[in-house]
Formats: sequence, C-alpha cells, structure tokens
Amino acid sequence: MASTSKFQFSVLISLLLVLFFLSVEGKLPQSCKKYECPTYNVVEAGNGFEIRKYDSPVWISTLPIQNKSFVGATRNGFIRLFNYARGKNNENKQIKLTAPVTSEVSFNGGKPSIEVSFFVALENQKNPALADGLRVQRWKSKFVALKQFGGFVTDSNVGRIVASLNASLAGTKPSFSSTKSFIIAQYDPPFKLFDRVNEVWFLSE
Repeated sequence: MASTSKFQFSVLISLLLVLFFLSVEGKLPQSCKKYECPTYNVVEAGNGFEIRKYDSPVWISTLPIQNKSFVGATRNGFIRLFNYARGKNNENKQIKLTAPVTSEVSFNGGKPSIEVSFFVALENQKNPALADGLRVQRWKSKFVALKQFGGFVTDSNVGRIVASLNASLAGTKPSFSSTKSFIIAQYDPPFKLFDRVNEVWFLSE
C-alpha cells in the first residue's frame, strides 16, 4: 500500500513538473507585453527546444545583405528598418514598433547572406507601407523549432547557439535543420543591457 502511494505521489510530481515546464516554455517573451508580436501555438516543448506553429505573420524585410559579420549585417539592416518605421516609407508615416527583429542567415553557394526583418503589426498587414530596398514577406502557416537564450548576440556565439539547437532536435519530427538557413530573433532594443531575450529558429523542411 505504501509503495502504491509513493508511486502515485511520484507520478503527480512528474505531471506537475511537466506542466510547469510547458507553462514556462510557452510564455511569450517579456517584450511582447509591450510590443506586438506574431501569434503562435506551442506544439511541443522539451529537451532544450520548443516547436511552435505560427499563424501567417507578415514581415518587412531588407534585401539580402552580404557581410561576413552577423552583427554588422544585422546593425545595417536594423537601421534601414528603424528609418522605415520612423517615416521613411512611401506613405511618409510612422509605423508601430513590434518584436522581434529577425536576421535570417541563408547559404547560397556557400556564401551566407542575411535578411533582416521587422514584424508588421496586424493593423498594417493588409497594405503595409513600402520603401526602396525593402520587401514584404507573407508567411504561410509555418512550424518553427527554437531555443531561447539571453545576453547579446555576437559573431562569436552565433555558431555555438545554432549547434546547440541542432543537437537538441536530433530525431524530431517534422525535420528541422540549419543547413539551408537559420534565423536569430531578437526581442529587445539595443539599449537594454539585462534580461535580454533572443531565440534561434529553424524552419520546418
């Protein structure tokens, strides 16, 4: 009888821990309480990763930037997008700030290029303002595998972060990989020094 009670207690504790883990992993980053973020559902959480199904977000994106420095390319792209949001667009209007800003690293012929994107708020998605050197991307519903991490993104830690998510995703279905591309999503403005939230994303193949 005692062993049965211990077993039931153990199962209860395990379930509570799983529920707690899912609630933590499934929470929006803190910045999404201040800025509008794309909506999603958490499909799976565990083993150091999370799989989300995103609805159909719209992005305003730079053209591919050729730069050996991830940080340099992201900075250049962010400046273009910030100017766009401040009114340098075909409608000469200020655009609502959102999160995250993403940097997609793509490998074409072995040479990486980076597209920096700004999530378009729902109220502007039907007819986003346009600007030279920027384009609109409309995602279909999409699965994204990701891992959250803190601090600042640097040229020296990007590779390690990508490798960590690759290791966590071994054997998962659907298949995710960084061989063609990966995305770094940054939720906080550059001047925020502490409690920063970033994510590395792999899109389903």
